[in-house]
Formats: sequence, C-alpha cells, structure tokens
Amino acid sequence: MSDDSSSTPRFAKLNDSNYAAWSMRMEAELIRKELWNDVVEVMIDQVDDKGKPRKLEDIEADSEQRLNARSTTKMAQARAEMILRVEPGQLSHMRSKDPLVVWEDLKAVHCARGFAAFLSLKRKFLTMKKEKGQKMSAWIGEVKSQAFEMQEAGLKVPDLDIILGLTMGLPPSYDSLIINFDDTPPHELTLDHVTTRLLAEETRQLSRDSPTPQTTTTTNPKDLQYNVALGVNKASLPVEQITCWFCDEKGHYKENCEKRKKWLESRKGSGRAMMVVEAEDEAEDDDYAY
Repeated sequence: MSDDSSSTPRFAKLNDSNYAAWSMRMEAELIRKELWNDVVEVMIDQVDDKGKPRKLEDIEADSEQRLNARSTTKMAQARAEMILRVEPGQLSHMRSKDPLVVWEDLKAVHCARGFAAFLSLKRKFLTMKKEKGQKMSAWIGEVKSQAFEMQEAGLKVPDLDIILGLTMGLPPSYDSLIINFDDTPPHELTLDHVTTRLLAEETRQLSRDSPTPQTTTTTNPKDLQYNVALGVNKASLPVEQITCWFCDEKGHYKENCEKRKKWLESRKGSGRAMMVVEAEDEAEDDDYAY
C-alpha cells in the first residue's frame, strides 16, 4: 500500500492564536481536494442573466436548494479534513456534521470582537520591536503578518499604520532615515517606498559595519604618499557625485544639507537631536578610517 503524503497536514494545526493563517491554508487545502466549492462555500448569484438584482425570496430558495444538493460524501470528507488539522482543544467547536457550520463556528470563536480585543491587537502592533540581528526582510514580514491578523479580526489597517509599525520598532541606527521620512511628501510615502528604503539602509549599514582589510603600519614614504592620495581622491569627487548621508540626495555634503539644518534648528536644545548628530559623526569617522 503506497503512502499517501497528501493525507498529512502541511501546516500547523489550529490553536488559540493562529486562526488567520490556518483558515487561509485550510481553505487552500480544501480547494485543492475539491472539497470547498459547493461543499463548505455555496455561492449564490445575486443578479439574474440580465444583470438585474434578484428577489430576496428567490435567492433564499436557490440557496436552500444548493445546500440540500450537496454531496454527503464530500461534506463528510471536508469535515474530516478540518478535524485532522486542529489541536484537541478546538474539537468542541466542531460538533456539527455540516462542514459549512463547522467553518462558521470556528470563525465566530477565533475572530476577535469588541473594543478591548481590538485595543489589545493595536497595542501589540504598535509596540513590536525589531530584534537584534533580525534581518530587515524578516522584520517587515513580521509586521505585515501582525497587520494581517488584525485585518482578519475585523480591524482596518491602512498602509500608514503599517509604516508606523515598521518604523517605530527600529533601533536608533535608523533614526536618520526615519527623520527623512518625516520630510517626504505624503503622496510619495507609500508602503513600497518605505520597505525599499529600509532594505537599502540595512545593506548600507551592513557594508559600513563589515570588517575592513587591515593595513600594515609602515614608515615607507611611498606608502604614506599612497594613503594621502587616497584621501585626496575621496575628497575631490565631483559635487554631482556626492551623496548626502542625511537626505540621500546627490549634489551636497551632509554639513551643507538644508534639510538637516532645518531639522537641527527645529530640535534645538533637544537631547535626541544631539544623539543623532553624534551617531552620524561616529559613523562617518568609522567609514573614513584607514
């Protein structure tokens, strides 16, 4: 007898905290096995062939007829598939023999309702923190996953909220980039724009922090002259090729950045502004050290 690998779960079983992801995967599994359409989900046309809205009584009659016409074998198979993919604590919600009723009961139990539940999800979302060493792609995925959980619970999560969640949980090394976002026109501050900039900033920081080749200390005049030449070449780049470390725009140095001057002026006397300036100077010293 051959081993039917399709009978084994391909995803985590349903528990008290993973309904949103589980329901999507479970639906895909039932669709794959042709146990979803006209078994768990019965779709009824709301308009007639001419595009006019159907009468409510006609829709209800059609719905009842379609429900009664379902295959009892497929209904039993769909219910069995769901039962095999839940933790024991979820079985009490699956007593009905109708897989459609089981599906709706699970949804009612697991979808958060009420102001307190919404507030708890929102608080968790806005207090998430990027862990040390966590890749930016993983952090973005974690925030978006939490947003998905909130949406499944009935909360509206606009892109601006996701941007806030992404940026509020970042370490101080990303402060300069976040300040730059503050000056970005609203129509340009899209989720795609922010995620692209975050990934690029991670790459820049990793390349900055990576170990540089060790140079041999020597008093050879030719070596000293070579090192000086390197400094001259770096400093004498054409202005149009210079990229400001504060606003990421070309054509000027950080010291001459109008956006930076404006920001420092608005934060005059602020300890946070001084911390950002010191962090930038430190990073600059590191990057130009030989």
